[in-house]
Amino acid sequence: MAQGIIGGATSYEEQSLHDILSDINVWIEYTTERKQFIIQRKQQLVENKYWDKVPYDFQVTILSTISYFDTILFDLGLIRTAIDKDCISEKEVKLLRNIGRKSIEYNNEYPKTFKEDRRHWHDYGNPDFMIAEKLYGKGRDYFVTMQDAGNAAARLEDYMEKGQVTNNTLHIGGNVTNSQFQQGTVNSTQSMVIHNNFDYEQVLKTLVKINKSFKNSDFNEDFGDRSGEVKRIVTETIEMVNRKEEPTKIKEALSTLKDLAVGVTGSLIATGICGLITQLPIW
Repeated sequence: MAQGIIGGATSYEEQSLHDILSDINVWIEYTTERKQFIIQRKQQLVENKYWDKVPYDFQVTILSTISYFDTILFDLGLIRTAIDKDCISEKEVKLLRNIGRKSIEYNNEYPKTFKEDRRHWHDYGNPDFMIAEKLYGKGRDYFVTMQDAGNAAARLEDYMEKGQVTNNTLHIGGNVTNSQFQQGTVNSTQSMVIHNNFDYEQVLKTLVKINKSFKNSDFNEDFGDRSGEVKRIVTETIEMVNRKEEPTKIKEALSTLKDLAVGVTGSLIATGICGLITQLPIW
C-alpha cells in the first residue's frame, strides 16, 4: 500500500501506476467494510430507539455517508477498470479528485453536526451514545483517509491517455434499453453507457437544505398543523434516497411536499421550498 500513515498527507509524486492501483483496491475493501459498519451501528440505534435522540443534522450526515459509499465504490470501480485496460481519461482523474474533495468536506462536516446540541444528547457512559460515538469516529476516520484520493488524482493525471481513444463508446439517452449496434469491424471493442438522469445526490442535498429551514422560527408558524407532515415527508424521502429506491416513488414524495408548500400563502420559507424542488434536474 503506497498511502502514508497521515490521511491527506501522502505524496504520490514518486508513486507508480501500480502503487495507485494498489491503494484503489485497498480503498474499495475499506469502503465496503466501513459501509457495513455504519449501516449496522445505525440500525442498532434504531432498534434501541436511540436514533431519534440523535440530532437531525448528524442523522443526515450518517445517511448521506451511507449513500455516498455507493457512489465511491462505483467510481473507484470505474477507475480501476480504466487502469487495468490502460485507457485512463480525464473522466477517471476527475472522479478520483472529486472523492478527495468530498472527503475534505465530510471531514469538516462530521464534528459540526456531531457536536450540535451536545449538552442535550452527549450521554457519556450510555451504551447507545457509545455506538453513536463510534459512528462519528469511524465515519470521520474514513474520510480523513480518503482525502488522499485527491493527491492520487494529481499523479494519475500523468498517466492519462493523451492520444485518441480506440475503444468505441456508444452513449445512449432516452428510452432505448438493452440495445447494441455492431459494425463489421475486426477486433473492435464496443461499450454501452446508459445515462440515468435521476440525481440521488442532488436530491439529498436539496432535502438537507429544506431540513435546515425547519430551524427557522417562522417555519412552524407558517405551516401550522402541516409542519409535522412536512418534516415526516422530508425524513422518509431522505431514507428513500439513501436506499436508492425507485425514482418515481421519490418524485411522488417530492411532489406531495411541493403541494404542501404551495398551499402555504405569503411564506418565504414555503416559496423557497417550492423553488428548490422545482429546480431539481429530475423532472
